[in-house]
Amino acid sequence: MPGERPMARTAAEWIARLNADERTVDDEQAFRAWIAADPAHAADFERATDIWALVPGTDAAARPAPASVRPLSRRRMMAACAGTLVVGGGGMAIMQTAMAGTRYRTGIGEQRRLTLPEGSALFLDADTDVRVLASASRRRLWLERGRVALTVKPSAVPFAIDAGRGRFVAGSGRFDVRRDSDDRLAMTALAGQADVAVAGGQRSLSAGQRIRTDAADVVQLDRPDVETTQAWLSGRAAFHDDRLDAVAAEANRYSLTRLVIADPATAALRVSGMYRMGDNVALGQALSQLLSVPVRQVDDRVLLGG
Repeated sequence: MPGERPMARTAAEWIARLNADERTVDDEQAFRAWIAADPAHAADFERATDIWALVPGTDAAARPAPASVRPLSRRRMMAACAGTLVVGGGGMAIMQTAMAGTRYRTGIGEQRRLTLPEGSALFLDADTDVRVLASASRRRLWLERGRVALTVKPSAVPFAIDAGRGRFVAGSGRFDVRRDSDDRLAMTALAGQADVAVAGGQRSLSAGQRIRTDAADVVQLDRPDVETTQAWLSGRAAFHDDRLDAVAAEANRYSLTRLVIADPATAALRVSGMYRMGDNVALGQALSQLLSVPVRQVDDRVLLGG
């Protein structure tokens, strides 16, 4: 519209672009570069997102899809803003909140069940952070961190799961998705099938299959044991020749009493078996007996080795 500043228009376009189905890692990197190029860009972006608050009746669980990326009038900019929930933060932190959906998080040792408005169900593992947009016309989940079991209600509208550099799309079924802090990904199709875009390739995942990537985007496809895959749903964790420091990191997702590797020489010791999570004192004692390493408790830490 006349008088609309180019930077304000660009900020509105970024809102739509970041919330679009085709949003890519390259888009996110370009946005970070745009924010860093000029302090005024962050201010313009936050002003554009403030319009969202002026639009009555917006609902995080049933917002319209964002406008396509092209120069926007003020009216269309408001429509684009209505498609995303943005919390003002400034600078690079804006990137982490410029996405649609309702945010759900669990803390250390906390698990949570949710039923979405369109009928799909989630079970969030401990220390998990997701954003969900679920309506009759659009179904999408962003897994920022952690693990989620997802039962997708059958619908003509596909359910998209974004997890870092991976994207999974399913029409119905049961799935287990995990994203670790180093961006390792794992998705298991327990029932149904999904289309997977990961590490620059496209794949189909059928019932019983799991796809995994490491931090270097090396892809593995296998068929894991179902009981092992679902052990976390009942508060257990299964390890298969895993390093002791990896076992400790997993256990610390479930207990505020931290399991600490006191002697670096013991970090590479290997652990296999199924263990109850949530009691790191008991786990530390069990690992001490298994590996023949000393264990002691100091305040809220269980020290293994040393």
